[in-house]
Amino acid sequence: MLRIHSIKLLTKQLEQLKKFYIYDLGVPLVESSSNTLTLKVGTSDLIFEQADNAEKSPFYHFAFDIPENKIEESITWLNSVGVTLNLFPDNSYQIYSTTWNATSIYFGDPAGNVVEIIARHTLDNANLTPFTCKNLLNISEIGLVVNDVISIKDLLSTNLLINGYKDNKETFAAVGDEDGLFILSAYRRVWLGSDKEAEIFKTEITVEGTHEGVFDIGQYPYSVSFVNSSLN
Repeated sequence: MLRIHSIKLLTKQLEQLKKFYIYDLGVPLVESSSNTLTLKVGTSDLIFEQADNAEKSPFYHFAFDIPENKIEESITWLNSVGVTLNLFPDNSYQIYSTTWNATSIYFGDPAGNVVEIIARHTLDNANLTPFTCKNLLNISEIGLVVNDVISIKDLLSTNLLINGYKDNKETFAAVGDEDGLFILSAYRRVWLGSDKEAEIFKTEITVEGTHEGVFDIGQYPYSVSFVNSSLN
């Protein structure tokens, strides 16, 4: 079981993200300073760090799980708080994956991050309460952009015992399980639900597990550290 405890991402739009996530979406604030912002998304922490010296404006792909019966309500809720959803070529705001048995919607935040909200219909987490930000259950995916997807997939399997999940191609692989996934994308591959080409930016991930220490992923600016599940 791979559960994402936190992700730490770079941004040049810290104040805009603070307004968007706290005041527009209502996501609880954990901590805020002049150069960091920590938000509580269900059981996970979403952390942004100011990156004034970055040559480009960093952006990422990540996903929030919601109850499996709440996609339609989530669309209505996002519209009500002024979020514009990304439209697919078939003029739909949502896409269903038969392989994953999951329905997703996408939007961009003020930093250009490709944010996905996903309902995984295989999970027994249906909820009958009206949809609010409290229905954002956790961070379930983080994108990692690499030059060789297959070799990094094999490295994660060998070193961290994190195995592939369903989709595995030369340009895309999901590793982990339905509780948490690292989405390996080839460099410059277009992120689903957007028109943005995947790029490489520093990413720090903390997951629940029995390993100890911090593990770098290949030559990339990606690190994975482990926290005892009792701490979450």
